Amino acid sequence: MAELVGDWGGGEVWRITSGSFPSNSYICLNREAGGALLVDGGLDPIAIDAVIKELGVIPSLVCCTHGHFDHAGSAEYFQIKYGASVFMHKADVKTYKMSNFLLMAFGFSERIKFASITQTSDEERICIGGFDVTFIPTPGHTPGSCLLSLGNALFTGDTLYAQGVGLSDLPGEKPELLKKSILSVWDALTSNLWIFPGHGKAIEGDRLKRENADLLRFLGLIT
Repeated sequence: MAELVGDWGGGEVWRITSGSFPSNSYICLNREAGGALLVDGGLDPIAIDAVIKELGVIPSLVCCTHGHFDHAGSAEYFQIKYGASVFMHKADVKTYKMSNFLLMAFGFSERIKFASITQTSDEERICIGGFDVTFIPTPGHTPGSCLLSLGNALFTGDTLYAQGVGLSDLPGEKPELLKKSILSVWDALTSNLWIFPGHGKAIEGDRLKRENADLLRFLGLIT
């Protein structure tokens, strides 16, 4: 199911949540340049591609917040079909390569094919097709988890949710490092910034800081 959930400042943001392990994928449109950016390909490329066709756009790039299969699993599909470049922080490529092992461990029948990854570094800017995306490193959920900054939007993967905390006891997870990473961006979460998480609803930055009690307790900001 696709839903229009906001605007990054240069075009609409559409959210698709589907698949056997549901997570949010986002299609960002560009009003001036045309084309599209896909954030987190998820595990259901057919559902995402149906929305791409309905919108009448071609994704020129896929940006992954991290390497878990429910966020990067379909990247190869869009790379092959549309020639999209796929970007992921270099510290999460190993996590990405573990996807089929984790799918098997979780009891899922799906297996993914791996995209050719363009590895990014801390604070690296990707400027393609009228999009200007910055990879902000926030390790903790995974070693290479990043927040993706695009205009007045922040795509947060499993680092920040509107409600709850992105802890799942998966390999490579480090709760204290996640806490440090979130606190490093805390002051930037303002009313002018929309948070688009990997699971759940979108929320303004200042509301997240007020309303996510589980996160506030995890950070030690309330008792």
